[in-house]
Amino acid sequence: MLQRAIETLTNPQIETKIREALETWPDADPAMVARTLAWITALRDDLCNLLRTIEDDEQIAETLAINYIELKSRWIALNTKANYCIFRTGVADAESAFRGTSISMLLGEVEGLLTPTDITTITEFLAQPIRRAA
Repeated sequence: MLQRAIETLTNPQIETKIREALETWPDADPAMVARTLAWITALRDDLCNLLRTIEDDEQIAETLAINYIELKSRWIALNTKANYCIFRTGVADAESAFRGTSISMLLGEVEGLLTPTDITTITEFLAQPIRRAA
């Protein structure tokens, strides 16, 4: 499981896809694209380094699930910030939008390493505070 996770997360095509997605934004600033890529790469590298310290497949699966929750929570927060910025000013906060885009793409890769049951359980768990507030 470890080898599959590391190979999936460090696939160079992920960074290429993220860069291409960011560069399609209107008036994409190359410096912001580079900073966002450095940020998401650091998040990915932290996860890979953590996974490399674990030998047990079950613990690797649990760690991936915990990190999926962390990443998804960050994604939700970034989207909330961007949406409120759009509501208030008519323009998204570029840094939040770039980070939201990049983290969603990393989330997709981590999601592919989880079971459908884990994804459903996590999604339902993260939606509960929203349901209570509604």
